[in-house]
Amino acid sequence: MNVSLLFLAGRATKDAELLKSKSDKEFAKFSLAVKEYNAKTKEEKVTYFDIVVFGKTATKAFERVKKGDMVIIQGKPEVNAYLSKDAEAKASISVLADSWQVLN
Repeated sequence: MNVSLLFLAGRATKDAELLKSKSDKEFAKFSLAVKEYNAKTKEEKVTYFDIVVFGKTATKAFERVKKGDMVIIQGKPEVNAYLSKDAEAKASISVLADSWQVLN
């Protein structure tokens, strides 16, 4: 059995947006900044994740997730590879949220 599951806690970098798919289904989208601190090097690293919420909770995410909110996410990772405008290979990490909660 293979399992790919992420648990993230971080701050929303912008208010959630409510969008519609080509098949007219609503989904919410926002970005999450997750900080990691290395005690040995005393360095902080920030990783940004695009969060996508489908289904019944998409409207709730749109209403509740605001810039700066601490949010916990459980979901499945999805890596998107693409070419930038100057033909440079890029990748982004999206998380398809199964559940989420605002801690504020």
